[in-house]
Amino acid sequence: MGAGRRVLANAAVGIPAVLVIFGGSAAGLIVLAEHFRDTWLVGRLLAMIGFYLAYGGALLVTLLLLMAVVGPNLAAKLFFVPNKALTPELVRDLVAKEAAPVSVPIASEQGVLRVIPVKPEWWLDGDTYANDAAPVVAVEDIEYQLPGWDPYDVAVRAGAVDVVAWVPRRNGSPGRRVRNSIPVPEGRVGALVFRPSSIPELPGAVESLNSELTGTLSLFRLALAAALLIGITYAAWRIVIG
Repeated sequence: MGAGRRVLANAAVGIPAVLVIFGGSAAGLIVLAEHFRDTWLVGRLLAMIGFYLAYGGALLVTLLLLMAVVGPNLAAKLFFVPNKALTPELVRDLVAKEAAPVSVPIASEQGVLRVIPVKPEWWLDGDTYANDAAPVVAVEDIEYQLPGWDPYDVAVRAGAVDVVAWVPRRNGSPGRRVRNSIPVPEGRVGALVFRPSSIPELPGAVESLNSELTGTLSLFRLALAAALLIGITYAAWRIVIG
C-alpha cells in the first residue's frame, strides 16, 4: 500500500474511531455532570474531563483529516516544529560515521561498540560546560575518556553491553548520566548515538533518528486549525439551512 493510500486508510478508520471513543466519552461525561450538578465538585470534575476529551478528539480529527487532504508532508510542515539541533545534514553525517570502518581489532565472539557523540549546542546550556568538554563513557564498568567528539570504538564481547555516558560539567560534577544496554552483534558494529545535555539522547541505530526530523507537534497550530475547521463547518451548515 502506498503512502497516500495508507494516510487515507488511517483517516477513514481513525476519524470514526476518535469520534466514537472521544466524542462518546465526552458526551457521556457531560450527561453525568448534568446529573451530578447538585454536587458541585463532582459535576465540575466530570464536565472538565469531558471538555478535555472533546478538545483532544477535535485535535486528533483535525490532524487526521488534514493529513488526508493536504498530504503527510505538508501537514508535517504546518503542524510540527523541527528540532533545530537535529538537521538532515547531521543525520547523514551520523549515518556515515556509523558505516565507517572499524578502528580496533576484534577477536572471536567479539563485536565493536561504536560511541557516536553529538556535541551539545552549548548556547542552550550557558556556562554549564567548558568549550573543550568531551564525553566520558563507561562500558561494562570500564571508563573511557573520549578525546573529543569523533566516533570512538571499543571491542566488547558480543551481546547486550551496558553503557553509561556523560559529559563533565564546568563545576566538576559528572553531569547527567545516560544509561542503556546496547546490542552488539558478533563481528559487527553496535552504535550508540549519544546526545547529552539539552539534546535528548538516543541509543541504537542511527537510521531511527530520521523520524525525529519531523519535529514536535505544535498544539497551538493544531488548535488554530481545529478552530478554523469548526468555524468553516458551522458557516457552511448555516448557509445550507438558510
